[in-house]
Amino acid sequence: MRKIFTILALAVIVASASCTSSKEEKGGRLARVFDPKMLSADLRHFEQVTGPAKITNARTKIYSVEGSEIWVTVANGSVSAFRANLSPQCSFDLNKFIRASSGKFPPLHTMTFGQFDALTGGEGQFMADCLTSCGNAADPVVYECWIGTRAAGCLEVMLEAVQVGEDVLAAAGIWRDTMEKGEGENWVIDTKFNCNRSKYDAIAHSAFKNIRVTGITIGYNIDRPHCY
Repeated sequence: MRKIFTILALAVIVASASCTSSKEEKGGRLARVFDPKMLSADLRHFEQVTGPAKITNARTKIYSVEGSEIWVTVANGSVSAFRANLSPQCSFDLNKFIRASSGKFPPLHTMTFGQFDALTGGEGQFMADCLTSCGNAADPVVYECWIGTRAAGCLEVMLEAVQVGEDVLAAAGIWRDTMEKGEGENWVIDTKFNCNRSKYDAIAHSAFKNIRVTGITIGYNIDRPHCY
């Protein structure tokens, strides 16, 4: 009888260890994707971690890793940037990419634009694909585009906030109304604010200070919203 109990106990230990190992491996695979070493990595090396892409377009591939969808920009057979919609299940450590001298970035899925600005000097440019007369094809998005110094490898980061919910719509409205008052409605419709940094960036930084980031793109030569 003692021998049977011993065998059962060993089986439970092995099963528990196997379950723990599986969980660690699962968490580790996503962390291996969101790693600075993956930027500029050969696509074949990248896909050893992610597996094959679900969807392939001209310059973009979409992968599913542990339930997270990752959009990857490919240039000359290498990874140049990746993007993700943020959630507790899909997040990564931004501190591995950017070393801020005044503190550490919080978990990305909880981070606000103001928290990012406080650690990067508030130098990002606010942009949007649409702020007025947007139509119903898709929810418009507000972006903050930041480029690091040479010491940071000129890394580019583009934060996103989907214009859904009262707080985001109110922040976008403050930014839009201020620009319309100063430049006219057509200037905003034509997204002229995307062309260059302007005095209206300060308004956007203030309006979006407490807005949570919903998506992020990080890498090099990131596609930005256009101006007309």
